[in-house]
Amino acid sequence: MSAPDTQSAVKMITLRTADDQLFDVDETVAMEFATVKSFFDEKSDATVDAVVPLPNVAADQLVKIIGYCKKHIDYKAKGLAEEAKKYDADFVNEQSNESLKELILAANYLNIKDLLDVLDQNVADRIQNKSVEYVRKFFGIENDFTQEEEERIRNDNAWAFEGVDPDDEDDMH
Repeated sequence: MSAPDTQSAVKMITLRTADDQLFDVDETVAMEFATVKSFFDEKSDATVDAVVPLPNVAADQLVKIIGYCKKHIDYKAKGLAEEAKKYDADFVNEQSNESLKELILAANYLNIKDLLDVLDQNVADRIQNKSVEYVRKFFGIENDFTQEEEERIRNDNAWAFEGVDPDDEDDMH
């Protein structure tokens, strides 16, 4: 008599990304995404066989998010809170600024609060004590002030520009 196949007991949910990639994801992981959970809650006729569209999430972000959620499920199951914090730090530090911003949009769409908190904190850390120009470049914001308006604002709020770190081009990537 052979041991029962535990793989057959795992329910898989198919997710379709914005770039039309299909991912079969363990139901436990997929349910970490509040957006996926609500898809099944709102559609009483939806079965696990349904393909869940994720129009605001690209495949490369979804791969990272699935990996992140798998690790966190494992850490929670084993009660390894400190290891989870270290993993979070490593996870965000290996992301480029562009990847980090894309992950924030994806985590926000998927409504994964814990991941969103980690990503947002990392962005805050990356722009802390940076110049206005750096922050504009980081977020791709065009300066719509005239030179006179900007100068007046800088003079009126000189305290806000004290102690700003010098811009480092290496930080922008």
